[in-house]
Amino acid sequence: MKYGGFFLVLALLAFNVPTLAQETTSSTLRLKFYEKLAARDAQYEQVLGSSNAQDEMDYWNDQRDYERQLGKSNFTFYLVYMKGKKEAYKHHLQNCDNSCSHSIHYWSRAREYLSIPDSTDIFEVYPSKLVQSTRLKKRN
Repeated sequence: MKYGGFFLVLALLAFNVPTLAQETTSSTLRLKFYEKLAARDAQYEQVLGSSNAQDEMDYWNDQRDYERQLGKSNFTFYLVYMKGKKEAYKHHLQNCDNSCSHSIHYWSRAREYLSIPDSTDIFEVYPSKLVQSTRLKKRN
């Protein structure tokens, strides 16, 4: 009887392995989709500043809503998407020179996408684009 249960468990595992492999492949494809989507969105955002100001503002609002919804619906996909955005922005800004003309909205979002330690060197090239805030002390 001991061996019968063992073989039953072994048979069930053998039949589930292809299913697990398909789920892993599907999940990997979805992760790659969000990586590619982030790169495509970042590339579009690089040239967005040349459009109408209202259209640009609408795009950034829609983008923020999309990212919030993605974070609520699937946090793993959100993290992959945001990592892709960060890498695309970092790569572009390392190669960006004065010929690039980005809007203030682009610079604001670039600051959000890049973490402070990673963005410190990049933004030293554009000190006029940075806004530093200091905490005000409460008066007693």
